[in-house]
Amino acid sequence: MKIPKHYFHDRTVLVLLGVNTLLVLFVVLFILLKIDPAEGSTHIVQYRSNLGISRFKSGSITEFRTFALFAVIQYAFSWLLSIKLYVHRRHLSLGILSLTTFLLILCGVVSNALLVVS
Repeated sequence: MKIPKHYFHDRTVLVLLGVNTLLVLFVVLFILLKIDPAEGSTHIVQYRSNLGISRFKSGSITEFRTFALFAVIQYAFSWLLSIKLYVHRRHLSLGILSLTTFLLILCGVVSNALLVVS
């Protein structure tokens, strides 16, 4: 894959890539350090408000690790897609990087909420 010549010279792209990189590192480290295998094998991994009494669904620790994996995959695919689209549509490329920032923040918030409930 060929990286466009001016991709890494664009300050907005560099800021968004830097913010996204820090968010990915923060989310992955937060999730992996917050999980304590000694607490037990099941944690609350889903909350369904429409189910009444059985609204909390339990799962294993590996389901929290998938949150960290989601953050890494989201970051990688958005970066690759941003590089591909930069030549044709710069603003669309920046929009993808911006939406990745939003998704990574949401990933951190949701995983924190589920880990606190556990």
